[in-house]
Amino acid sequence: MDGQATFDLPAGNEYRLEAYHGLFYQPAVVEFTLQPEERRRIQLRLTPIAPDRQQQWISADGHIHLMRAQQDDYVFLRWLQADDLSVGNFLELQRQQHAAVQYSFGEAGEARLPGYSIRSGHESRSRFYGHTLFLGPREMIRPLSVGLEYANAPEAYPFPAVLFDRGRRTGAVVGFAHFDGGQPNSALIMNLARNGIDFVEVFQMGVLQTQPWYELLNAGFRVVGLAGSDFPVSANRRPPLPRSVPLLGPERALVNRAAQQSAYEAWAEGVRSGNVLLSNGPLLEFSLDGESAGSVIVWEGPSTTVTGTATAIFHRAIQRVEVIVNGRVAARSVPEPGQTEVSLPFTIQLDESSWIAARTQADRLDEEPEIWAHTNPIYVLKEGEPVYVKKAREAIRQRWEEEALYYSDPSLVCGAETQRSELLQRVNETRKILEQPQPPWSQ
Repeated sequence: MDGQATFDLPAGNEYRLEAYHGLFYQPAVVEFTLQPEERRRIQLRLTPIAPDRQQQWISADGHIHLMRAQQDDYVFLRWLQADDLSVGNFLELQRQQHAAVQYSFGEAGEARLPGYSIRSGHESRSRFYGHTLFLGPREMIRPLSVGLEYANAPEAYPFPAVLFDRGRRTGAVVGFAHFDGGQPNSALIMNLARNGIDFVEVFQMGVLQTQPWYELLNAGFRVVGLAGSDFPVSANRRPPLPRSVPLLGPERALVNRAAQQSAYEAWAEGVRSGNVLLSNGPLLEFSLDGESAGSVIVWEGPSTTVTGTATAIFHRAIQRVEVIVNGRVAARSVPEPGQTEVSLPFTIQLDESSWIAARTQADRLDEEPEIWAHTNPIYVLKEGEPVYVKKAREAIRQRWEEEALYYSDPSLVCGAETQRSELLQRVNETRKILEQPQPPWSQ
């Protein structure tokens, strides 16, 4: 709807009219009875949960599969507007043949209205290495998929690191879908160890994968968490989602930036910097010593003290707001029942390199998933050294040793021996990196 609509309804019945507009507006509901020959005008007011603050955020769904011809752009842009979603990443993919086909890539394939963008990308998939995402490239990175399950040839080349290198050269924001690629084996650790990706999809299908995310962060890696629906797969959830949940962007990745000419370009810049908020409901504002998510603070000496604030707001009650340090709750606010805005000021003393993030949980309706918002981390590094939690580091190292056996198996088909040598070289490089007391770390 664009502001108003007309309905012809049978008289004598009770009706319920509901209106929704994304995540940051309070839904509006009116119940009424219509008499014979009656013509009634009903007004629903959608109230923003954080006026003058929520407009500062660019929201995006990082994982949408919808076929798009150029003449479809206006309809899809209006759908984004209706769901209050700034950016839609429309991704082509392949299973034997191409699906969700995009008419062009790069700026030529970007559809825009003021404050809204649709940008083409693709999901490259294989059973060998998992599913990977390429957001906003100037051209498709080919081959789109490898292996008999998704493509039409048995070769296990190119592997993701090769594709990611090509993708970044075409301006793509690159990373893994379904957290680790959603397959029995994943090259995620290899690419994290070599600083080869921009993000990991940690919030999807109503599930925020905090524990595996925290383990990677504790192992010393910089991991930018992203959210994406995988629409239309997400529309098949059972039980089905309530009407209040948007079809596009049920889980969102938001950056606090001005859209300027292209909402996509501003959002992608925020993703690369790590200044990303993940949410399927609340707005969560977070700062630490004046810095925002993705920032790096370096300190020297035996210890340091940091101060900050986390503020959560939603149209339903906030259950709790928490500050997380290296996977543990370091500060918590449990509000009064029914409180919809909660601010948590905190002071934390650190004696080791740490990542710090904020999260909040809110009340949910029946059949809804848990309602979360989670910031990406701020890194507070002692003498610039990376975070190092021995238990997490050892778990990641052991996991890679098991995966290395798979990738070293000669049954993986390569078109040339040089391709196999290239893969084995990356496998061994990853092993050596993980064997170091602390990993190399890059912003």
